[in-house]
Amino acid sequence: MKKSEVTEENNRSLFIKVIVVLVFTSLMLGIIVYLNKGSTNVRRVALENLADQFASSVRNAHWQWQGEGRPQIIMLITYANKLGENKQLIETSRKPIFMTHEGWPKAEPTSEGCAEIWDMALNMPMEVKGFKILAEYYDGVKLNNEPLDSVCRYRLSTGPYFEYKVFTGQVLPVKN
Repeated sequence: MKKSEVTEENNRSLFIKVIVVLVFTSLMLGIIVYLNKGSTNVRRVALENLADQFASSVRNAHWQWQGEGRPQIIMLITYANKLGENKQLIETSRKPIFMTHEGWPKAEPTSEGCAEIWDMALNMPMEVKGFKILAEYYDGVKLNNEPLDSVCRYRLSTGPYFEYKVFTGQVLPVKN
């Protein structure tokens, strides 16, 4: 082989190796992006489920408050979704809930108060798939000069969140 043919063969071999590395790197990058995007959706779906449970618990507390004659505190009792040995309901938790004069769960107007409402309504840790949920209080007067618009926001450190309107009991859908 001539020197120029050897050089050309070496260049071709190097070019093929570079192409193989670029294709492999592109595939790996695509897989990483796909898997990372999927985990965000899993966290969002989990947060949506928690928002639904939260809304259901708030509504249940409101109707129980109505049924008990509108007391300041109700005892929210949670049952397992199956019957026990004697075909009786199995109580899983019993939690006192402080209620507003309009019949919605209440606490101090602070972020800690919002965490307390979460605890009263759901009786579970503030986390989704290993990610901590942060509770934040937003005063309606500071937002738009309307005190009835005060909300508790429950969010992941980045991404989706849902809000609980403190004075109306409304749970707003999950947003990004």
